Amino acid sequence: MTAAALDSSDDDTKPKSRDDLTSGSVFSGLRDLWLPMIGGVLAVKAIGLSDAYFIGQLGEEPLAAVSYTFPITMLLISLAIGLSSGASSVLSRRIGASANEDDKKAIVLGTMALSLGLAIIMGVIGALVIGSVFSLMGASGDILADATSYMQIWFAGALFLILPIVANGLLRATGDGISPAVLMSGIAVLNIAINPLLIFGVGIFPDLGMHGAAVATVFARAVATLGAIALLMHKDLLSVSLQRLKDSVRDWSEIVRIAAPASLSTSLNPFALSLATAAVATLGQADVAAFGVATKVQSIAIVPLLALSSASAPFAGQNSGAGYTDRTRTMLFWCAGIAAAWAALTALAFWFAGDLIASQFVSSEASADRLPLYLSIVPLSWVGYGIVISLSSALNGLGRSLMALGFSGGRAMLLLAPAAWIGVTIGDFAGLAWGFLAANALSGAIALFAVWRLPLSEAGEPSSCDDSETGG
Repeated sequence: MTAAALDSSDDDTKPKSRDDLTSGSVFSGLRDLWLPMIGGVLAVKAIGLSDAYFIGQLGEEPLAAVSYTFPITMLLISLAIGLSSGASSVLSRRIGASANEDDKKAIVLGTMALSLGLAIIMGVIGALVIGSVFSLMGASGDILADATSYMQIWFAGALFLILPIVANGLLRATGDGISPAVLMSGIAVLNIAINPLLIFGVGIFPDLGMHGAAVATVFARAVATLGAIALLMHKDLLSVSLQRLKDSVRDWSEIVRIAAPASLSTSLNPFALSLATAAVATLGQADVAAFGVATKVQSIAIVPLLALSSASAPFAGQNSGAGYTDRTRTMLFWCAGIAAAWAALTALAFWFAGDLIASQFVSSEASADRLPLYLSIVPLSWVGYGIVISLSSALNGLGRSLMALGFSGGRAMLLLAPAAWIGVTIGDFAGLAWGFLAANALSGAIALFAVWRLPLSEAGEPSSCDDSETGG
């Protein structure tokens, strides 16, 4: 993509309607989706930190019990994100293709009904088998009982945990980046506010201990579900009609076809990090502690990149539906440039602040030496990570979910996890950091080449280019 092409793609050649991503400046459209989502993603991550902080004050046993729940909650969230990706892809492509209002309403109603049905099924099955699952994971005694009852609260409110995530994807599909971010931030503020009230029993609230965190999560998500439904109705995207529900069934297979690989893709990166942790564990406790803190710092530092990937899917979907593949390619080059700038900025910040961060989060001298080492090497490679997740998200938006899984899953399982073990074997903790850098850099280079060469059109559709894409 030449500089001229980038400039021409940003020309305003036709009037831009509200939330329309198929006309006007490519960068402005991407920015308007991306920036609000940074706040939304940060807010949701703050919920996990709040849970860990307050439950940690109850003692070691409750913290251990809730630690058993993390893989299960991650699985539920991955399934919800997959459904959100599938729904967003279908709706955004129809919007780009100028679908009529009834068609769009049928997709939204059908998606919410499908999500509701799946949530109920998962809630019932999960509540019945979760005790056995935790037993297989090694939990026993009071820890088993606490972890089981904690997750049964989650499963009882499964529909409230899944529907807001799916609704967020539908809202983003329309080109609206602000409403989903406000919804996510509202969930976080409410959840964090009532966490200590229910965990410790403040005032009129009962003392529920660690289970208070689960109740707070379900309650906040229930309020968010009502808010999401209200937003969809306000945007005239949701109305209940039996005929419309019947019409929507035809889209379920397409939504699930995209959702299944997208869910798997979401869960593979945490799994790869768990494999990397196993590699670090062969070095000793200080290395594990340093790596644990590094991943927590990293999870916050990459939020702008996660938000960027959330923006790329609806942009690609709408422009694919309209046949404007050059706008999608230009958008992904912008994503690469933003990822490079953010990686450089964070690398510079951590180069100078690494020792200060280590002094705040780790106590042993060995861990304090290792954490700045990681933070001085790995952040620069986040440009590769940003390119991969932006491309994968865009491919989901195009309906090419298996290809998206190939890029994101390939990075996690074929490059990142092996690089951790090879790096630890060759160079101890420094080898791990250099291995991560190499894995991210290589996967990013492959993804960037794909952005340049792939036909970024809807699955089964030929790539096209017209005056609307190039600015005339």
